[in-house]
Amino acid sequence: MTNPVWTWAVERRLTGHRLNKAFGGPYSKDVGPCWSFHRYGRTETNLPDGRLVRIGGEYEDWYDPDFYIYNDVIVTDAAGRTEIFGYSDKVFPPTDFHTANLVDDRIIIIGNLSYPFVRAHKVQVLALDPTSYRMDRFDTTGEAPPWIHNHSAELVENGGAILVRGGLLCGPQWPALIENIDDWRLDIQTGYWERLTRRLWPRFAFVRADGMPNHLYWLRRLLEDRVSGRSEDKRGFRAERLRDLGANPRLDLLETLYTPDIPHSKITDEHRVHRLCVEGGTVRYVEGSGDIKLTVEGILPSQTVEIIRLDLLTKLEAIENATIDCTRMAVR
Repeated sequence: MTNPVWTWAVERRLTGHRLNKAFGGPYSKDVGPCWSFHRYGRTETNLPDGRLVRIGGEYEDWYDPDFYIYNDVIVTDAAGRTEIFGYSDKVFPPTDFHTANLVDDRIIIIGNLSYPFVRAHKVQVLALDPTSYRMDRFDTTGEAPPWIHNHSAELVENGGAILVRGGLLCGPQWPALIENIDDWRLDIQTGYWERLTRRLWPRFAFVRADGMPNHLYWLRRLLEDRVSGRSEDKRGFRAERLRDLGANPRLDLLETLYTPDIPHSKITDEHRVHRLCVEGGTVRYVEGSGDIKLTVEGILPSQTVEIIRLDLLTKLEAIENATIDCTRMAVR
């Protein structure tokens, strides 16, 4: 692709916003996103001859008018010269939060978050030829991971295989992303996936049945103000977020939302992550604005798991004044 403006933006490391501003362009909300060199979830692969190969990535997120997920390859050689290669969506779908491993004469690209309509049941695997910059699908068999992103991919066995760990998984029937808790091996020669672990931990996602975000963050802010004696702003941003809660949300349950009525001890509390020790196992709650995920790390009696699940479900419905859907999520 020959576009001197984009090449100029690469040399100056410009965001879409800054590039648009530099040329006095129109408002992106009216005409569509401006091209951006600055991105998240892009990979950078150094080649032996000094070339740097940057693959895909996204600029900002859905709320930004310049949000876009890219399907290009930006190559800068040892002398600082830049080339940009574009592809059709069928050859190279919009790709971000993937990994890229140089294996012999190919760059193996594993994983993708992308737009919801791009996602499939199984992990995306592509191969880039760094000589011709041809992009091909890497055909695989075996037990592949679900649609995965933000993971790690390590070359093992003297470059004969790639070990995939961590990251987040998307499932077609899941209401939320879940952590990848297993290890997966891809044989480079045969394209065969092997699942190395099978951790069947009980995992649940709790979301409002109406599809709305939960109100936990704003309710905690409101509770903090009441405890400190600060006056409530009934016309501000927080009040707008809480207006659809209805009468008398159970603020008293916020402090015990992640403390089931069974013997337990607290392990750690981090930002939006709460861990308990129950019967020698770890129970982990991860709170997001769109969902709460409950994970039992290990094996607990099924009746204990059910008590923990119902405790969270009952309290959350009382706090939210809404029906909460609870979905069990598993990679089988």
